[in-house]
Order: sequence, then C-alpha cells, then structure tokens
Amino acid sequence: MSEERRRSQAGFTILEALISSVIFVVILVAVLATYTPSKKIYARGERKTDVQQNARIALGEISRQVRMAGYFPENFTVPAPATNLTDPIRLAADDALAIYGDANDSGSSSAFLFCLDGTTLRRTQGAVDNVNSFTCSSGQVLAENVTDLSFVYYDVDGNPVPDPPTGSYALDGQVVGAVATLDDTVQRATVRRVLVALTTELASPGREPHVFTVTSNLWLRNVQ
Repeated sequence: MSEERRRSQAGFTILEALISSVIFVVILVAVLATYTPSKKIYARGERKTDVQQNARIALGEISRQVRMAGYFPENFTVPAPATNLTDPIRLAADDALAIYGDANDSGSSSAFLFCLDGTTLRRTQGAVDNVNSFTCSSGQVLAENVTDLSFVYYDVDGNPVPDPPTGSYALDGQVVGAVATLDDTVQRATVRRVLVALTTELASPGREPHVFTVTSNLWLRNVQ
C-alpha cells in the first residue's frame, strides 16, 4: 500500500481534532456574544411596546366612558321617573375624575371614578351614594407603570375651569375618598370638555427611563 493511501485512511490526528474543537468553541462564543445582547434588546423593546400599548388601551377605555357621562337611560323609561337623574360630573380634580351615567352600556347608571393609586391607574364603579365608588384603592386596574394622570376641564366656550387651572384643584371642593355632594355644583355644571393626559415610564438598568405620554380631548356628548 502506498504511503499516500495510508495517510488518507488514517483519519484525524489528535492535533487536528483539538484544532477543530478550538475553532468550534470560538465560533460558538462569537454567536452567543451576538445573541445575548440581541435578546436583551428585543426583550427591552417588547416591554416598551407593552407599556405603550397598555397606556393607549387604558386611555381609550377612559375616553369611551367619559364621553358617555350624562347618559341616563332611567330618564327615558315609561312611565317617566318622578325625578330625573342629573349631575354627570361628580368629582373633577386635577388628578381624578368621577362621572355619572350608563358609561358601560349596562342599562343602568353608576358612578365611575378614574384615578391614580401610586403607579397604578384604577377605575371604580358603583352607586353614587357609596363611598367605595369614590375610593381609588378599591378600583379595577386599568394600567400599571403610570407616573402621571392629569385632567383639565373646559366650559362650552373653551375657557378652563377653574380659570386659570394652576396648582392642585378640585372643582366645588370634591375630593377622592368621600361621597360626592351636590350642595355646590357651580364649577362642575359648566364642564363640557375634558383633556386627559396619561404618562407611563419604563425603567431600564443603565439607561434613561423611557417615558411615554398619551392625551385625549373629550367632549361630553350627553351634557347640554
């Protein structure tokens, strides 16, 4: 048998196998070095998208229900009620809003409070004479990682209520945590439009937090 044939049938030497293994490990390390940062970037982008989407969905829900303030199906029953339901704006502060009406198409009117509990956006629903309906901590979660929730109110002519709306304010002195009263409705009765702003924040280690703000300009369709 020739020397060339013997070399061709000898297989890999230990040195050749070792060199192949080293090359494979180097390639594997290079692939992992590329994959790990890419995975982190993808996960961060996915969290960012989730936070933004949650903010949009939450604001959409607020917008849909606030526009229905003042829709009282009970007022259209036959026979007519002895006393019509009134006063669709029950609480209007710079960081909380409670409306009254059939905002969820249930066929009956309720109070709906939108407020911020720490960094959790909540909505409560209940009877207008029940304190729980105006207590933020008892509400349903609409969104998390919310750092700011604000409401600005306008009358039919576009004037802010109060005018100017600087600092902390609560129309007619109504605040979260107490049943809204109707002893004085001078300010609340003039509200025809509400500007809502919602800000979410996503913390990212080693980076500046991502801040995302959405706004909605809402006309009260059922308030004359």
